[in-house]
Amino acid sequence: MREMSNSVLMTLPDHDDLTRYVSCWSSRLLAKTAERTGKGVIVSKGSSATRSHVESNIRSKNPRFVFLNGHGTADVVFGQGDEPIVKLGENEELLRGRIVHVLACDAGKSLGPGCGAEAFIGYKGKFWLCMDKFSLLKPLEDRFARPVMVSALDAPNQMLKDMPPADAFESSQRLYQEQIDEFTHSESKYTTEELQLVLPVLFINKSLQVLCQA
Repeated sequence: MREMSNSVLMTLPDHDDLTRYVSCWSSRLLAKTAERTGKGVIVSKGSSATRSHVESNIRSKNPRFVFLNGHGTADVVFGQGDEPIVKLGENEELLRGRIVHVLACDAGKSLGPGCGAEAFIGYKGKFWLCMDKFSLLKPLEDRFARPVMVSALDAPNQMLKDMPPADAFESSQRLYQEQIDEFTHSESKYTTEELQLVLPVLFINKSLQVLCQA
């Protein structure tokens, strides 16, 4: 295999509220880190978050990092309009030998351990996100989404800084726990709605985050 480039390919579908939120936060927290660390960013956003676009870019540009965002099942990650982007048994070899982060439901169950990635961080169950109905047009200002997205995106953010994947996974786990502790021990600072929505989501996502290594 030819040498991989020190770049990151990132999918940013935006066809519904959930994918739009994840894509907005990923752009904010990850793209800037990649640029600061000198890593090229190959973005498949919106209508370009398709299987053909991703396959072409991975094969031609050979990025070391692949960060997939979207909906998912145990063996598939979807892109724009829920088009299958990477599917176990069809084209999982695209991820082989790479450092992979997947922010999608369930992909850590089968795709993670089966794709041959050098390291794969994802979720072995449903990834949950709570959203404030008054912030749907301003995802980056959503007080419900912020602690969840900051915790979830810590792992890929640290890997972009060349932290080893196992350490990046532990960093994300610690940040999830710090957010949980903050809501638990400083509950007077938060509304009942925040405590009832955000705290359970942090617990669930922390418990379902997984690291798979070759």
